[in-house]
Amino acid sequence: MVLPLKWVFNPAQNRTILAIVPLRTPLRYIISRALLAYYGTILHFTALIAVWICTIFLALGLKRKAHMKRDNFKISHAQQDKQKERRVIKTVFMVAVTYLACSTPTAATLLVPHFVPEFEVARGFARISTISHMLSGLLTQVNSSASFFIYINMGSKFRNTF
Repeated sequence: MVLPLKWVFNPAQNRTILAIVPLRTPLRYIISRALLAYYGTILHFTALIAVWICTIFLALGLKRKAHMKRDNFKISHAQQDKQKERRVIKTVFMVAVTYLACSTPTAATLLVPHFVPEFEVARGFARISTISHMLSGLLTQVNSSASFFIYINMGSKFRNTF
């Protein structure tokens, strides 16, 4: 939403104050929709897709590396390395799945107003929109907290260092 600052005389206080005055023009609507589309939708979905792609490439690279090590080392070392590789892959997937599970509702909350204009914060479904934004913000915080516990649970080096 576009909310510019403007000097406004306040008769109750008998002075001029700097206030936020919403634009009530078609330009405001166009600018706010463009900003919402860019920051809310395009950037968010780009991050979600990048996480999926990087996770897949990382897992494939780790598997390829494990196969190469298995061919070059003795059986005992290969078994230890294979277990380490599995733990790393499992940790990466847990972090990625947690991120995707917690970020997808945020992306959906930001995408819905493009198709259902009444879902904007200042319109008909204001309460539902506000609750959706609050819950998606909470899920974002849960994601940050969950990553810490995933690393504590899965990573022995992280656990020892902590």
